[in-house]
Amino acid sequence: MGAVLGTLIWLHEEEEEEEQQRRHCLREEQQRLQHEQMQLQRKLTAQRQAAGPQRRSHTKETTRRRLYPANRVYRPRVTYLELSEEDCLRRLRFSKEAVSDLCKLLQQDLMPAGPGGHALPVAVKVTTALNFFASGSFQGATGDISHISQSAVHKCIKQVTNALFARANDYICFPMDASSQNDRAVGFAAMAGFSCVQGVIDCTHIAIKAPDNQPAAFNRKGYYSINVQLVTDHLHRIMQVCARFPGSCHDAFILHQSTIPPLFHSCQNFKGWLIGDKDYPLHTWLMTPLSNPRSPAELKYNESHGTTRRVIKHTIGLLKKRFRCLDRSGGPLQYSPQRVSRIVVVCCILHNLAVERGLHMEEEVPEVLSSSDEEDLDESEEEKAEIDESQQLIARDIRNQFIAQCFG
Repeated sequence: MGAVLGTLIWLHEEEEEEEQQRRHCLREEQQRLQHEQMQLQRKLTAQRQAAGPQRRSHTKETTRRRLYPANRVYRPRVTYLELSEEDCLRRLRFSKEAVSDLCKLLQQDLMPAGPGGHALPVAVKVTTALNFFASGSFQGATGDISHISQSAVHKCIKQVTNALFARANDYICFPMDASSQNDRAVGFAAMAGFSCVQGVIDCTHIAIKAPDNQPAAFNRKGYYSINVQLVTDHLHRIMQVCARFPGSCHDAFILHQSTIPPLFHSCQNFKGWLIGDKDYPLHTWLMTPLSNPRSPAELKYNESHGTTRRVIKHTIGLLKKRFRCLDRSGGPLQYSPQRVSRIVVVCCILHNLAVERGLHMEEEVPEVLSSSDEEDLDESEEEKAEIDESQQLIARDIRNQFIAQCFG
């Protein structure tokens, strides 16, 4: 028994010695690894300091980079300067002189930020963006005109859109001085004898792709859109645009949320009114058609009102003919609603520039658009914005007096 006990004690002492040796070896190994890690850290720090401000991180150093030939060959980039005058008007909707002036206007905004020798010049960016607005095709097909990639086309469209959008107030405005009011009143009266008209208002839908978690963009015509409000003068110039409401919003709601009511309420020397269709409520500054005309004077009023209101339909048709990206026939715009809103405003700016330069469309533009896009739907009275009843009575009296004086 004693021999067995002594053997067990000896075995226990031997296990303790082995455990101590194992711990000692493990401690030495850890110290060695720490020493090697510190040496490696000092070496990397010395290399980074030697590299200076152009040092790269360890991740970037170990990233596999694409090898390019020493003398890379770039595709020749095409601008509007290589196009004939006819092709420039057909593919960009502007003359070469107009595109040149546009490049000068946006020169500071579109200049390359870096010192790279192969950055896209301003002329290529403007040519690419104008071709996209005019054709409404996908970005890959748009890049064919300038021989650039789809990603480069995306950047060109974004930069040109933002640069023009920042200048929206310079090209889309509603002048309220006496001379401008008189010119508009005379121009509209020459159409059908409807006097004191300062502009025509209407809305149109711009088709977009189905946005995420925004069911309000689905309109009653069965597709996703932005409902855009436009006010135009007798020369088809766009004086106001509101492109921030989804397709399900009613025209009257957009009107009362826009800058139009405050503009007319704040202007003391304003003389006249806008004219709009039956979707709008009657105001002292907005003449609408009679729902049930009875007398010959009322019939003449409605006829003159409808003839004068055609100018907005023709302007919308001209806008969508000139810039096919806004027309539903080319498919919905593949951008977010916020980006589409900016594109709409930019197209209105370019439209006004084209009108000022007298650039006409070769294709015939109908005064009334196709029923599939712009046909008026029957709207319930409940959807019209509520206004003060006393203001309604005053507006009706003003309209009745106007009918008696001008058409009676």
